Amino acid sequence: MQRLLYLFSLIILLGACQKESLQAYSSTALVYFYEAVRFKTITDDSTTYSFAVVPDSIQSDTIYLPLRIIGEAAKTDRQVGCELITATSVADPATFEILPAIIPANSYTGSIPVKVNRAAILKTKEMRLWIQITNSPDFKTGVDDQLKYLVRLNDFLSKPSSWRDNLFGKYSNVKYDLIIKASGVADYTGLDYPAERNLLQQCRNALYAYENEHGFLYDENGELVVFP
Repeated sequence: MQRLLYLFSLIILLGACQKESLQAYSSTALVYFYEAVRFKTITDDSTTYSFAVVPDSIQSDTIYLPLRIIGEAAKTDRQVGCELITATSVADPATFEILPAIIPANSYTGSIPVKVNRAAILKTKEMRLWIQITNSPDFKTGVDDQLKYLVRLNDFLSKPSSWRDNLFGKYSNVKYDLIIKASGVADYTGLDYPAERNLLQQCRNALYAYENEHGFLYDENGELVVFP
């Protein structure tokens, strides 16, 4: 009987220890960059901001790098640690500022705001900012391969991260410029099918109008501009 009581007590003790361990694990809040999966194979772990596609009056703007947590939401705002990876970044301090990052109260998502500034150097040189999540008093780092995010910053036309060859065909700066002038749209993230079809038709109409007035349009590589 004493042996049975001992075994019963041991089982209870082990169960309590295991429960305590699980509670400690689940109470550890983790954070990582949220990569929105599109078309099952494409993930977003970078973004490009170009002042070339916004009005000259815009001298600064803010972009938001998406975050998600593993763990429970909290009743208060929580700080997320982050830093610039200087070893792999091409970063002129005049062109950007990483602002305080938080996960808002009662939320499982948040962002790292990055203020970007128009500067003369961006006319000829692209900034490449690698931003990394770090531990903070509120969060530990989460998914190992989703702790870094690349921000490209320039003031000349360049292929946006949201460009899709299956929608527009092969990229060129001349084609991109035509799309922006025809539609006013420079970012193609999150477009649904009707919006895509409408945008593509606008581009075809603009190209048709150009060809009627000027003849065929060729890009900077000497290739004929066409849409699928």
